[in-house]
Amino acid sequence: MRLVIAQFLLITQVFAAQKNSIGPPKLLEQSGEEVWYHLDDEDLLKNRLTLRCEADENTDRYSWLKDGEPFVIDSEDVLWEKESQSGSIVFTKPHASHQGYYQCFASNIFGTALSNKMHLRLGSLEHFPKRDVKLLRVKEGESLTLNCTPPRGTPDPKIVWLYRSLDDSSVIETIRSRHITVDNEGHLHFSSVELSDGKATLVYECAATSPVLRGEYRSGDRIQLDIEPSQDKSHPVKKMSVSPSEVTVRAGGQLKLQCIFGGRPLPTIFWSKIDGELPKSRIKDLTSHESDFGRSLIVENVHPDDAGAYECRGRHLVHTVNVRVMAAPFWEFDPPRDISLPEESTGELECLAGGQPTPIITWSMNGKFLHELAEDSRRVLLDHGRILRVRNLNHDLDTGVYQCNASNPLGYVFANAFVHVRAHAPFFRMPAARHWKVVLHSTVVLDCDVDAAPEAMVRWVDADDRPLQVVEGKNKLFPNHTFMVYDVNSADEGLYYCNVSNKYGINRATNRLQVFKPTYFVRIPTPKRLILEAGETAEVFCEAVADPRLPIRYQWTINGKVLTESQYYEILPDRLRFRSVRGRHSGIIDCAAITDVDVKLASMQLIVKDVPAHPVVETAHCSERKATVKWVAASDHGDSIKKYIVEMFTDFKKNEWEVINEEVNVNKETFEVDITLTPWVNYTFRVVAVNSHGRSDMKIDGQPKEDWLTCQTRPSFPYTNPTGVKGEGTEPDNLVISWKPLDRYYWNAPNMQYLVRYKLDEPIHGWTEFLVEDSLANFTIIRDQPTFRKYLIQVQSVNSVGPSIVEPEIHHGWSGEDVPDEAPRDFHIDTQINFTTINFTWNPVDANTVNGHFVGYEIEYWKAENTIRKYSIKIPANSTYKVINSFHAVTNYSAHIRTRNKRLRSAPSDYVSFAMPEGPPGKVHNLRVYSVGSTAILLQWDAPLQPNGRIRGYFISFQNEKNETEETYVIHRQKHYLHEKSEPDTGYKVSVWAETRAGEGPVTLRPVRTWPARIPDAPIFRVKNISLDSFVVEWQPNNHSVWKMPGAAFFVNYTAESSKTWFQSEIIYLPYTEITIRNLKEDQKYFMQGIAKDGPRRSESVFLPIKTLNRDYANRLKEDSLRSAAWFIAVLGVLGIGLFTICLTFCCGNKNRQEKFAVRRKEIEIGHQQDNEEEKQFLEYQYGFKN
Repeated sequence: MRLVIAQFLLITQVFAAQKNSIGPPKLLEQSGEEVWYHLDDEDLLKNRLTLRCEADENTDRYSWLKDGEPFVIDSEDVLWEKESQSGSIVFTKPHASHQGYYQCFASNIFGTALSNKMHLRLGSLEHFPKRDVKLLRVKEGESLTLNCTPPRGTPDPKIVWLYRSLDDSSVIETIRSRHITVDNEGHLHFSSVELSDGKATLVYECAATSPVLRGEYRSGDRIQLDIEPSQDKSHPVKKMSVSPSEVTVRAGGQLKLQCIFGGRPLPTIFWSKIDGELPKSRIKDLTSHESDFGRSLIVENVHPDDAGAYECRGRHLVHTVNVRVMAAPFWEFDPPRDISLPEESTGELECLAGGQPTPIITWSMNGKFLHELAEDSRRVLLDHGRILRVRNLNHDLDTGVYQCNASNPLGYVFANAFVHVRAHAPFFRMPAARHWKVVLHSTVVLDCDVDAAPEAMVRWVDADDRPLQVVEGKNKLFPNHTFMVYDVNSADEGLYYCNVSNKYGINRATNRLQVFKPTYFVRIPTPKRLILEAGETAEVFCEAVADPRLPIRYQWTINGKVLTESQYYEILPDRLRFRSVRGRHSGIIDCAAITDVDVKLASMQLIVKDVPAHPVVETAHCSERKATVKWVAASDHGDSIKKYIVEMFTDFKKNEWEVINEEVNVNKETFEVDITLTPWVNYTFRVVAVNSHGRSDMKIDGQPKEDWLTCQTRPSFPYTNPTGVKGEGTEPDNLVISWKPLDRYYWNAPNMQYLVRYKLDEPIHGWTEFLVEDSLANFTIIRDQPTFRKYLIQVQSVNSVGPSIVEPEIHHGWSGEDVPDEAPRDFHIDTQINFTTINFTWNPVDANTVNGHFVGYEIEYWKAENTIRKYSIKIPANSTYKVINSFHAVTNYSAHIRTRNKRLRSAPSDYVSFAMPEGPPGKVHNLRVYSVGSTAILLQWDAPLQPNGRIRGYFISFQNEKNETEETYVIHRQKHYLHEKSEPDTGYKVSVWAETRAGEGPVTLRPVRTWPARIPDAPIFRVKNISLDSFVVEWQPNNHSVWKMPGAAFFVNYTAESSKTWFQSEIIYLPYTEITIRNLKEDQKYFMQGIAKDGPRRSESVFLPIKTLNRDYANRLKEDSLRSAAWFIAVLGVLGIGLFTICLTFCCGNKNRQEKFAVRRKEIEIGHQQDNEEEKQFLEYQYGFKN
């Protein structure tokens, strides 16, 4: 028994190894339905032709039929290409009698595969008549069509056009240019002739090709172009060649529609199907040369539902073509498929072909029609022959290649299908020996998956080969031979056999059943819901007990994914440790205790509060004007999402994200936003979720990449025109038209240009227009225009599709200004109002002489002692006088006036000279008032900043709280005053003002309050400049800037140490603070006491000892001083030599500069300088001021 099983297993393994190579031949390559040839008496090698017939390696033999009769392959005119290896045949000497229908047969023991019928036809093609190169002259930018008359031939030849070099006639090149197209009739069309099309060494050659030439062509007419340059950058769009309005095509073939439009700039063609959608999956790329860069619409493998109305559009031109599809037979789905079925079963082959009229279906087997075979009731045709059903399949009778042919008057389709009827002994699809380890009280399913042809008989038996008894509630046997045992226990352990057999052999599968105790947990992960902040660390425990016979291992998963050791997870024998986890680690944590027989799970939820996850974004739905972005709510990672932000960027501003929508209603599962688009833009969108932890697009290590969506819109006309259009000349004879260029986002198509139109705003003048081809240009200069004339201006956007759909606004502009013809006349002083103000008057000028925008006048004036530095005042055009109040008193001035337009000034008028009189002075400067005692007030001030003449003196007044005023006067040299007749503890208003011959200036007032009646503060003083017989005492009444009550006067008492006689110094009054004491004895110690005085009140300081110098010490000081002075004089000498050298160098350089600028300085002195930036910089450098 075991030997039989071993032999059977060996047979099944050999069968499985050979299974891939069993079957009839399959055709790999065959010639088309039509094969053309011609007879060339001059070159016999060109006459050779081949009919292809290649099948796979299963093929044993090949044969051919011609016109339904066996075709003999001889060794003279027809021979095998590779005998016994290939079915292709070669006609070495074809002649007219070889025309006909050929069919190839590839056969082996399993059947025969048939090729299509190949129609071998004799054709011909005449030569072009010889002609010289034709020269055509054409202007740049115009449209042009070149014609070509093909020679006669069968079938009709196809015309192609080539470049050919006149220098080397062997150099040819296919024409692949966006503005040159060949139509279906063979005409060559130039949509817009370019200068590069007329090279001196280049000709355009038309050629004819035909299937009979097998890839070669015949040269024809040659044309050379002479292009005349043109400044006209714009030509209207026009139709040059279009497909007929009615086109008929066969199903399964190729549809080619053409729309060739001329014009400059080159129009872009857009295709659409009026009554449906274009079959985009079968359309040739409209940007490729095969589709003539969009001028041809090519649809491959035409379907009947491709019929309908098609439209091409180029700018404002439209052409419609109605397409009809002839329904020659075609496969509705797929050709018949090979089938492999066991013996004694039922098989079906489907030949689902459609067509109009309905095709007739015929079936063949191994090349013989079924009706020619012996009648067999097992074969039945259903659905008008579209389905062939064979019952009770027989390996010997039914294995083979079946052919299906669907024909109608328009054509046919043909296919081979292999029927493989399997016949073999049983073999198992699962392992033949299995060991089942199960848990106590569980259910075990023992399957017996067997493959046999015919179907096998299956029996379940025990170890003693006795059939297994089916006990209800304990076990069950299913129709598919699966044996199930319920609530297993140790008594169910043992061997279970599945025996299978058919007429070709037997086989057995062995199942051993073993029962174990279940696994249980003693420690599970807690808590059930663990909440962490991003970056925190934690750990959970897990421990279980299993059957002693079974090893146990633990596996941790998160959301069903197995965890491994990483920077975030540390897996220990009884626990899992989280380290610095982030929001993406949130989820369901499972601990699995795994044995060979069972798996126990303990779960918990981990929530890590963090930035949200990336929203799950669906594919964007894009149309020409709108994009719809949809997304699903993102995981909030334990922190509620506050909003979603939709952002975008375009290819014009890469990675510069722009917020286009914010969704704050977050209590939904799905979201949708509509976004308005513009043409010819590549958009990129993303959705960002935001919570209190941040945005979902934050850069976090290991964070999954966010989803970006893209949309691309097709080109279209511009929707807007440039803004900021202005016309303003910069020279007397030009007009500068400027505008703000369109942002690339609003171009709507490539090749953005600007159509500029202008005309004089006068009835007799018409519009002039031209194209500015630079997309980034923002101005253009129009020269040779009259000076300062009004113009009407338009600037329109134009791209490769056409001009903007919005009519541009008309703006007004002016050509350039020139120097005004004259300055105002009779410029003079009308009134001298005061010492700073003069009223000038003049006669107005005629606006027609201004040669520009009359903006007004400009008065320039200057001081007599400085004619270089001028001051200017601008006056509006409607004024004839100007009051100027910026003159200085007691100063001589000159002034003149000019006429101004926007850019230029006229020559100056005759100047007037005048002298400003003396005026009252301004306010005294920096008035300080201090209360220095109970009866004394100290005033100090500086001269007025604007004396307006010669200051004669200052008035001073004191007004007390009783409004009693005391006034005094000091001469101009005195800038202080001590008032000692004040009342104690009384508030005063102190005023000081200056006086000139022209009058008194404004009053400066300061409030002050005297001290109460008491003695002054003890005086603070220091002694300095001590010598042999003198020293200086410096009183410090303000004690380092802090004024208190120092008193109004100060003196010192002093005496020698050995004397009892006291001496008193002179008394000084504020603001004076120094006393010099002389005639002292040398090397003598003195005691000194300071006395402060406020009226009759006095205060004394402490005694201060002072010692005069002795002569020896003074001499030492003198010697030290002399040495220091000598060293200092030496240093000064070195510095002096260095400074002299520098000055000498500077003087030489300055002399050169003076010589260089001598003429220029004279021009400046006589006022002939120009008012420009270069002159201002020169004046600033030379004289230290800006004009």
